[in-house]
Amino acid sequence: MTNVLICGGAGTLGAGLSRLLIDKGYNVSVLDIIRYDEAWKLSDAGIRDKVEYLWKSTVDITEKDLDGVDIVVDCGLAVADRPEGTLSPEHTLLGNLLPPLHLLEVVKGMKKKPFLVYPSSFNARYGHKVNTTLTEETFPMPSTQYGWTKGAVELLYQVYNKSFGVPIVILVVGSGYGPRMRSDELVGRYILHTLQGKKEFRLRSPEAKRMWSYAGDFLSFYDKLIDNIEAYNGMVLHCAGNKGDRVVTNTELTGIINSIAKKKGLEPMSVVPMPYEAGEMIDGKPIDFGVDSSKTRQLLKWEPKFTLEEGLSATMDWFSKNMDRYK
Repeated sequence: MTNVLICGGAGTLGAGLSRLLIDKGYNVSVLDIIRYDEAWKLSDAGIRDKVEYLWKSTVDITEKDLDGVDIVVDCGLAVADRPEGTLSPEHTLLGNLLPPLHLLEVVKGMKKKPFLVYPSSFNARYGHKVNTTLTEETFPMPSTQYGWTKGAVELLYQVYNKSFGVPIVILVVGSGYGPRMRSDELVGRYILHTLQGKKEFRLRSPEAKRMWSYAGDFLSFYDKLIDNIEAYNGMVLHCAGNKGDRVVTNTELTGIINSIAKKKGLEPMSVVPMPYEAGEMIDGKPIDFGVDSSKTRQLLKWEPKFTLEEGLSATMDWFSKNMDRYK
């Protein structure tokens, strides 16, 4: 039986991925800083009692924790739960850079090295220029502190792969959304405010673009990846997209959610444009990019199945049924 450890496994992606792998017959362990009794996303996925739970940070992981582990998915996003979030350079560095470095150092010294999967972000590639088409070969050139840490970890992973034989794959991930997502992210926050009957939403970086990807498509990607992971050693792959691969501005995104809200009998919000976040402007223009994922699609024989409208509608339905979690 294949043994998988998911760092950050009590989060949105971790819980969904754990459910998928358990259903496939894998043995799953979860590592997270959330207390076991508070790991409601694992309970919501129906698997809290089906995983071995390690209550610790990735920066505290030991070789003993990795004994017998075949695959480690490092999907912890510590920066999101630190004071000031990405506005704090110190916590951005400590949360996003040091835990992966520690994990790589531990694995480097192991005789039987587990395969490491690192979900990075398109934020690491925004800094090239406006209207860039991003491929799997696009070199990290971040324009934000958060993007810098993600790009730096990508390079660390590649160094440990080439220099020490650590088996790795890097995933460039789209902006994820779906059931159990955090309410401080744009999609979750906008849907939640709509359901709460708020009239106005203050939208930062209104014309900056994003590639939004639904949780169901993420999981179908991992379903293809994990079963044949050795074939992708050392590669950078795109775990991103929606049906049609639409890259939309934040304003366009809120317009889609407003249209869905109307169809569900809800009152849509009005949007008040706010200033751009640091790094969201390049050469004085909002972030604007395209994505070419043809290499990944051909290798994995994978395509996203959900349109933005389908994914956002399903996400709104989930929030509507779980409003008590977000009081």
